[in-house]
Amino acid sequence: MKLRAVHIAVCLLVSVFFLAETTVAQSLVFKRPDVHTLRTYVEGDETSFPLIELNSGGRVIVEFDILDSNIADLEYSLRHCNSDGTPSNLLPAEYANGFTINAITDYSPSVGTTVQYINYRIGFPNDDVQMLLSGCYQVDVFYTGRPDSLVARTMFMVCEQLAGIDVEILKPQTAVSERHSHDVRLSVDCSDLPVNDFFGELSVSVIQNGSPFNSLTNLKPKQIAGRELIYSYAGDMMISGGNEFRRLDMRYLRRAPVNYNQVDYHAPFFHITTPTDESRTFKPYFTETDQNGQYLIYAETVNKSFDDYYRAADYAYAHLTLASEPMPDGDVFVCGGFCNWRLDSTNMMRYNFQQHRYESDLLLKQGVYDYIYVCRTYTGQVDTERFEGSHSETGNSYFFLVFFRPVTGEYEQLVGALEVKN
Repeated sequence: MKLRAVHIAVCLLVSVFFLAETTVAQSLVFKRPDVHTLRTYVEGDETSFPLIELNSGGRVIVEFDILDSNIADLEYSLRHCNSDGTPSNLLPAEYANGFTINAITDYSPSVGTTVQYINYRIGFPNDDVQMLLSGCYQVDVFYTGRPDSLVARTMFMVCEQLAGIDVEILKPQTAVSERHSHDVRLSVDCSDLPVNDFFGELSVSVIQNGSPFNSLTNLKPKQIAGRELIYSYAGDMMISGGNEFRRLDMRYLRRAPVNYNQVDYHAPFFHITTPTDESRTFKPYFTETDQNGQYLIYAETVNKSFDDYYRAADYAYAHLTLASEPMPDGDVFVCGGFCNWRLDSTNMMRYNFQQHRYESDLLLKQGVYDYIYVCRTYTGQVDTERFEGSHSETGNSYFFLVFFRPVTGEYEQLVGALEVKN
């Protein structure tokens, strides 16, 4: 497959898209404990990667719930940033038209749910503020008049297609890698860019499924042929294929489908218990339909004519278990787009020595969720293959991003973006 970034339709979540040498993206996504289901996506596709083209008419939606029956008086701010999350050297009037601090006026209480919450939404661009430049934008939500009272933080991207991206994703030909990796071949055409220093002014990232774990950042060219930059040849950019994601279906709470062991209600929460998962490390590849790590909010409601799932979906505890001996060198997490790929106390599993398994309790909004089990060693290394394995047959979404900042430039432009599904 050979594609050129002339027009993109980027699909995939989430809030994890600003990647440096470490998982900077994860530290840029913040929410208070009473804030849930913080999502950032392109309007019309809630599993999409939060990226739009400059002046294209596309909109990014920032959405979240606060588990409270009272409506909070909230504002948001918009700031232009570099790809590593640091603020650009720009004044607000240089990157935005309108006011960069505005009130959140789109909010609705939940309807017919056992857990009461208020759903808040912001669309970008809107009547109050419009983006003028490509690049990365940080959104902070806080209580009115108190910018230091941070409630939530997320980011999205705006692109202008000035660089051509050619990509091939192939099955490796080497015996060592052919069973579990993808061979990525990448080149970038800079004919329409005033680049003087190909190594210092350009930065290229490859993001797999919106996750930082198997992604590559700050890539530099290995060969320059005129205005074409070659970033990889056969076999020198190998990315672990991973496995298809496991799936948690939480659409039904008042009746138990086949994928639940049981559903209980202990006011005010429903509790879903699913069959115990097993390690897939040494199991052969098996085709699964997944959302490449993302999730979709959906609920079976009593009122069939009411389809506003953002307000009608309830919150419930999902009790996931993984059969395994205890890990002597690290902790185990349930991970996916639903937690913005973070590894913290909210999704860390505990070990049950009597049952010989890991257990977790996740408070989630009704929907369909992709997830995997991730191990983080005590030395800080993240291992996505210990319980999931890796296969070259696995289907993934790859995002290729090209950032450009001239030596004398005040900000970093996003000049190329392309999604490829292998």
